[in-house]
Formats: sequence, C-alpha cells, structure tokens
Amino acid sequence: MTAKVISVCNLKGGVGKTTIVMALSEYLAGDTMYGQRVLAIDLDPQCNLTTALMSEQVWEWQYNYRGLTLPFLFKNADHFLANGNYQKFIVKEEVSNVRNKNSFNCLHLIPSSSKLFELQEDFPETSVAILRQLINPLLTEYDYILIDCPPSINNIIKSAFYASDFCIIPCVPSRMSIHGLELLLKQIEKFNQDYQHDLNPIGTLISRYNGTVSQTQNLNFTAVSEVMRYS
Repeated sequence: MTAKVISVCNLKGGVGKTTIVMALSEYLAGDTMYGQRVLAIDLDPQCNLTTALMSEQVWEWQYNYRGLTLPFLFKNADHFLANGNYQKFIVKEEVSNVRNKNSFNCLHLIPSSSKLFELQEDFPETSVAILRQLINPLLTEYDYILIDCPPSINNIIKSAFYASDFCIIPCVPSRMSIHGLELLLKQIEKFNQDYQHDLNPIGTLISRYNGTVSQTQNLNFTAVSEVMRYS
C-alpha cells in the first residue's frame, strides 16, 4: 500500500494547523483507533509540531545538535538521495503529545528547526521536487504522511504541495481567515497549473468555533462563498 500524503495548510496563522496534524496523527496511529502507520513532517520553522510530539531535550541533543532535522536534510538532499541514508532523521520512539501514556502502532516524526527560516529565503524554485524525492522511498512504509505547513507561500511550501496528494485547510470562523482560505485555494489552483500537478483540497476544517452570532454569520459567509466558487 502506498501512503496518502496530506498537507495541512492555510495562509493565516493561528487557525490550528499544528494541532490538527498532531491530533490526526495520533488518532490515525492509535492502537485503539485505526492503528495506521503515520509519519508526521514538521515543515514549520517555528517547530511547534516538533516540540508537541517529542521531548525538547531529546530534540536538542539527539537531533538538532547532530544536524538531524529537516533543514539539514533539505540542504544535503543530493547526498542523502544518493546514499538513501535518511532513516536517522526520523524520530521513531516516544513520539506523542501524551508523554509516557501513548499506545501507537507506528507514529514517527521528521523534526524541524529554526534554521528553516534561513533556508526558505534562498530555497530555489528548481528544488520544489526535493521533498517529494525524499519521501518517495518511504511511501510503502507508511499509510499516511502528514505535513504541517507554515502560514505562507514560498518554495518550501510549494515543495509540500508537490509532495502531497491532498490538503486539508483549517479555518477559524473569521472574515480574515476566510479571505486567507480564498487566496490559498487560488494559489493551489495556480500551482497545479504551473507544475502540472493534482493537489486536491479535500476539505475545510473549522476550528475554534464557539457558537457566537459573529462566528455563525461568518460560517454562513464561508458556505455561500464556496457555493459561488464552484457554481
């Protein structure tokens, strides 16, 4: 079986992307739930998914200090693609938001670091396919690969788009978030045309809903906007 690769993305921050990746990863991998083989990839230089799913001390000394994080993998992609030796970048033990109380069939993580801030500034458009090339050998080892994307559009994000079959777009019921959703959908459409790709948005996931009149009105606005978009 080949893994389904799903990016979780939005141009607006604070909409729950990392929380959704974390919860979905644990839900899919949980022995009492679906028992799937899941790899989570932290593509955000803020590293929130990394610090949520693994011990910061383990991250610091066993991965960041030794250069075993996603930015280093990106910078040395040619070497690792040629040698196929990037299993050591994958955290395979005690990956969970619930420390010492986890029960997962297979929940693994490729951690990030703040060095991704520097890398994304100079990441060339010709390197958009790198992430896809890196995870291709892993597709038969997992059922799902989930990518936590930062709230921006650059070539690093495009590498996630190019590696993914689907995307989930978290959205809070606010006008600013909704406008970000509309812009992202246009960017995905343009990306698919430019790169002859078929990234499929499988849905908008509403987060931080509290049932206020304002949020309900904004949800109605979202529904009407989507109907008009596809009518």
